[in-house]
Amino acid sequence: MIFSLSQILLVIIAYLTGLFAVAYLADRGIIPKRITHHPAVYVLSLGVFAGAMASNGVIAMAHQFGYNFLLYYLGVVLMFVLPLVLLMPLLRLCRVYQLASLADVLTFRFRSPWVGSAVTVAMCITLLPLLALQIQAVSESIHILAGDSATESFGGNRNNLLAFLFCVIITVFSILFGTRHVSSQHRNTGLVTAIAFESLVKLSAMLILFFAAVYAVFGGIAGLEQWLLENPQMSNQLAQPIQGDDARALLLIFFAGAVCMPHIFHMAFAENNDSRGLRIATWGLPLYLLLLSLPILPVTWAGVKLGHELPMDYTGLAIGMALQSGAISTAAFVAGLSASSATIIITTLALSNMCLNHLVLPFRPLQINRRQDIYVQLKWLRRGLITILILAGYIFFTTLNGRQSLSQLALVAFIGTLQFLPGIIATPYWPRANRTGLLVGLSGGLGIWFFSMLLPLFGGQNPELLTSLYSKVLGHNDKLSTATALVSLGINTALFIVISLVTRRSSDEEKIAAEICSMDDLARPTRRILSVYSPAAFSQRLALSLGENTAKSEVERALSELQFSSSETRPYALRRLRARLEANLSGLLGPAVAHRIIEGRIPFLPGAHTDTEDIHLMERTLDQTKPHFTGLAADLDNLRRHHRETLDKLPIGACSISADGELLMWNQSMQRITGIAPTDVLGSLLGNIPHPWGSILEGFLRGDTETVIKKEVAMENSPSRWVDLHKTLIKDNHDSNTVIMVEDITDIELLEEELLQNERLASIGRLAAGVAHEIGNPVTGIACLAQNLEYESDPKEIRIMAQDILKQTSRVTRIVESLMNFSHAGSSLEKTKLAPANLADCVDEAIHLLALDREATPVQFDNQCDRELLVLADSQRLLQVFINLLGNARDACDNNGEVHIRASTGGDQVQIDVEDNGSGIPQALQAQVFEPFFTTKDPGVGTGLGLALVFSIMDDMNGKVHLTSPVSQDAQCGTRVTLSLSSACYGPGYEM
Repeated sequence: MIFSLSQILLVIIAYLTGLFAVAYLADRGIIPKRITHHPAVYVLSLGVFAGAMASNGVIAMAHQFGYNFLLYYLGVVLMFVLPLVLLMPLLRLCRVYQLASLADVLTFRFRSPWVGSAVTVAMCITLLPLLALQIQAVSESIHILAGDSATESFGGNRNNLLAFLFCVIITVFSILFGTRHVSSQHRNTGLVTAIAFESLVKLSAMLILFFAAVYAVFGGIAGLEQWLLENPQMSNQLAQPIQGDDARALLLIFFAGAVCMPHIFHMAFAENNDSRGLRIATWGLPLYLLLLSLPILPVTWAGVKLGHELPMDYTGLAIGMALQSGAISTAAFVAGLSASSATIIITTLALSNMCLNHLVLPFRPLQINRRQDIYVQLKWLRRGLITILILAGYIFFTTLNGRQSLSQLALVAFIGTLQFLPGIIATPYWPRANRTGLLVGLSGGLGIWFFSMLLPLFGGQNPELLTSLYSKVLGHNDKLSTATALVSLGINTALFIVISLVTRRSSDEEKIAAEICSMDDLARPTRRILSVYSPAAFSQRLALSLGENTAKSEVERALSELQFSSSETRPYALRRLRARLEANLSGLLGPAVAHRIIEGRIPFLPGAHTDTEDIHLMERTLDQTKPHFTGLAADLDNLRRHHRETLDKLPIGACSISADGELLMWNQSMQRITGIAPTDVLGSLLGNIPHPWGSILEGFLRGDTETVIKKEVAMENSPSRWVDLHKTLIKDNHDSNTVIMVEDITDIELLEEELLQNERLASIGRLAAGVAHEIGNPVTGIACLAQNLEYESDPKEIRIMAQDILKQTSRVTRIVESLMNFSHAGSSLEKTKLAPANLADCVDEAIHLLALDREATPVQFDNQCDRELLVLADSQRLLQVFINLLGNARDACDNNGEVHIRASTGGDQVQIDVEDNGSGIPQALQAQVFEPFFTTKDPGVGTGLGLALVFSIMDDMNGKVHLTSPVSQDAQCGTRVTLSLSSACYGPGYEM
């Protein structure tokens, strides 16, 4: 059945319009997300591997090699069945660093823009035969359907205008939907869905040919079996293996194509960042290719039975024409059209990204315009490159003029891209590889490919000299394609290995190689100091290269992805922000340009701490990758988690600070004590911790002392807290960290204050009777004098009696003031105020108060302290000390006992001895007398808090307490308590 050119053109437009519609509906969200983001869509999009070679060329392979045509499918199936070999490492690498092409990967790995440029140029050259293959398949199909005689020379003149029109339509589609997103980070939903739809159309068309061949040509399965029995040569041809290394070479070529072909790489990695989809593809893609391969042999046999004179590549069209069926002819044409168009679209899209990132941008900086961001410029550059690439493919196609078959063009392209396989394998597995070895090896392999495979395409003849040389090297007479593949790959690999071993790597190469090659072993990230300290500074620096609008947009996008605020200042967070920016810019501009911009605008400061480990980032990475640990690694990770959990749940606050002041650890007790969550401070500089904890911890860290006891922390909107601080230095071979322990003793201080107040009240209770007696006497005197005043008329006597009343009133006031001062003596909840205090006056005050207790044992107090001697103390708290010590001394004495208070100076210290001649304290009990609630008195007499409070108060005043008993070794009696305080003097601010 013959079609007019207008009808053929209508089919092309209708099909591509359908693709337009699918892509448009997917981009607009009209097609539900549960469909467009279903793993099956991703699997079907990988069907782009099956280009015109799968719809046309593989039929010729089946006719020539029988079952061996399956090698075309088995190569890619083997790659996806074993994803852990290359696919998973490459997916993780592309996902983490936003790499969208093979050139991006190799440039990032070998840290050289020249690598990216060389790979891009080489890839464009090696892919020209593939583009020509697709154009040739469509062009030849158009001419067959348009009625070109099958008997004419197939290399005759053809209507190149139709081929050009087809290229224009494909270019428009690629531009409209392939450049929707300027960054590879975003999944192009419309494009992926359209390619998945294309795979379904292609499979449906091939299945239509299958049923047409079996039922229309052979009359059913039985007819096919009968024909095979009648033609045993066909059965024999099926089982005939490809001789020599041909089969292994073909398997290797198509195996490498699964990652080396840019259109497959783009769909597998650039348009996918989910390992789940790749795992499903390990069985989904083989299943799809199995279905796609089912029609090949029946269609081939149908072509043989029909005896058509067309090339075997176009057997599907021959079946439709022989059966005079427009539907079958259309299905055959659509199968080739869908396969070719998808391959051209994705290949040119991938190549345009590579050209832009590695040929244009590194050597032609973008024109920065504040009003127009670089996104628009990038889109137009990419659109122009797509047009140029499709035009180059068309020119290559017209130059060949149909002298080569589809399978020959496919082999040339696949063997060319095979040369990138050593570099891809070395990326995740060989840290020693370097850029020099890669470029030399690639040049050697591509040089052999160029002279052995590419140049002969234009001459139409195989180079006899090279064929003879390869036969001598390999020892057998294989095909030129097999020999070229094996020799070029062997020389490529050998040069790569040897040159890498004899040349040195750059420091950047070593760092990236270690990071990539140890992705499964978790590379040890290091902490480095940035030259900028806020996201706003990032924007300002990047604006010099990207423009203000773009820089601000990229920083905001990175902050959003990391869930950081724009006020973030933590060094750890800023390091992550820098890494995320470089990754995002890699997807936008390519890794070489992105690395150059980041290194130039946001560099790390040279100097110390460049090799210290980033503990917080290591912890975060380990937590995210736990499911991948097995064996000893899992045991070590469990041990790490146990130790971290132990530190995190300690009842004492613990934090770790690096040598440069960055906070590495902050446990739950620190959060409870300070009210600051770990997520708010981890990775911050110590001085940036909210007030007052930042200044307290930083001051303690910089100080010389390793312990601070009873540190008061004044809170703004809550009562003060008291903490004990301890620190220790942890050193290793590379770094030193300081661990600070913070113990909250606020409850202890509150309890101590409560006990102190109870002790005061108990003392006042004991003094109550004496107070009543002491106040009663002057009150009685005042009453008598007041009664006499009623009858006294002599002014002189009245004046004398008034003076006596005032004296008695002063006596009462003195008693009341002493009790009031004692009952409110310096609360420990208030900061201890050390000031010069007169020692003798303080002792006198204590003696006066104790004298109010009429029920106590009468003793003689002897205050021998110098009246001019001053000590540095809180006078009210010191009064409490003497009340407790003198009271204990009195209780230990018999009637008429003596208590002596003496003071002496030595340097800047004053020693006060309180000595009695009482019963003394047994040696065995002396270690316990300063413990709370321990007493040697009878039950109900003492509280056991007196000496404990003495010790606590003296410690607050930076003093010391020492006990000696017995004082007299002969009589074995008496006790001496020695107090040590700093001496003081009145400064200019005190008036004598």
